[in-house]
Parts: sequence; structure tokens; C-alpha cells
Amino acid sequence: MSMFREHWIGGVVTYSTFFIISLVATIAVSIFCALPLDWNPTISVVNPVKAIGCFAIAVLFGLWPDVDIKSKSRKIFYSVLFALNIALILNQKYLESALFGLFAMLPLISKHRGWTHSKVTMLLLPCVFLFIPIYAAYPSWGAAWDTLPDLLRSLVEWKELPDAVRSGVPFYVASFIGYATHLHLDGILFRSRKAQRRKARANQFLV
Repeated sequence: MSMFREHWIGGVVTYSTFFIISLVATIAVSIFCALPLDWNPTISVVNPVKAIGCFAIAVLFGLWPDVDIKSKSRKIFYSVLFALNIALILNQKYLESALFGLFAMLPLISKHRGWTHSKVTMLLLPCVFLFIPIYAAYPSWGAAWDTLPDLLRSLVEWKELPDAVRSGVPFYVASFIGYATHLHLDGILFRSRKAQRRKARANQFLV
């Protein structure tokens, strides 16, 4: 099985397992504790479109670390990034487009299995899905950017902040699971038996 196929299947299987377990637990707790179905912030139960989006993100982040080499993963991601950047330009989001393009170049100047295969990146990169809802929903970015303390204070006082963060949690979890699955299959997160066998074969060729 090719690494590309292994990674996207790994992302689907791992997130599907998590989703099913979390869904069963959510429904059970809702029934026995008389809570609404949306009490669990890690998955989307009441919004099927959002749930499908989480599955797609889990798969994409299961492929993303390999954008630092010439691969199918790179072709898929840069096609998606190109389309998103065009959409930003058409919506006159020029600053966002520039920042997006700058970030898209970073993997191209890094070595293979460098920062894209880092455990720290696995934790931090999915945070973009927590910031996007805040950026999209916050009403007065222009006025708040006068000083950083003013911005932080206004964000803390913003009553809708918890709801904005909560709306991004399912996507954070999905991207984290996909990313972690990739690192596990590469033998970086936890050394899998398949990764150990792959390393052993590589060492044999080096001898």
C-alpha cells in the first residue's frame, strides 16, 4: 500500500472510530442526563454539513505533513489552497490572501520531515480552526487593532467569544486526529509495528 493511500485511509478510519464512539456517548449522556444533543463540543451532531466537513478535514490533515515533498498530498493541498486564495482575492480579502500565500510557501522551503512532521506543529496548526470563527464573528477588528492590550481586553469582554471558539472545536479535533494519525503511521508519534518494519528495511538497504 502506498504511503498516500495509507495516510488517507488512516485518517478516515481513525476519525470514523472517534466519531462513532463520541456520537454514542453523546446520545447516551443526552438521554440519561436530559441534555441537548449539542452538549459535546468535539463533534457536530445536529449539523450534518459540519460533520461532513470534519471528516474531510481529518483526511486532509492526515495528508498535509507530506506537502514538504513532491507527492499526491502536495498536489491536492496546493490545488485547494489555490482555489481558496482566488476566493479571497475575489472577495477583496487582500491581506488574508497575502498571509495565506505566505504560509503556503513555508513547507516548500523546509526539509522533509522537518517542522511539518513535528509534534508541536500537530498541536498548534489545528488552532487555525479556533481562530477563524473568532476572526469571522468579531464585529470590530479595525477599531480593536489600535493597541494590542486594547485588542486583548476587548476580546476577553466579547460575550460571544466562548461560542465562537466552541464552533471551531470540532474542526480542531478532526484536524488534530488526522495529523496525529499521519505522524503515528510515519513512526513519529508512537512507533507502530509497520513503521518499525519500514525502518528496518531502510536500514538493510543502507548496510
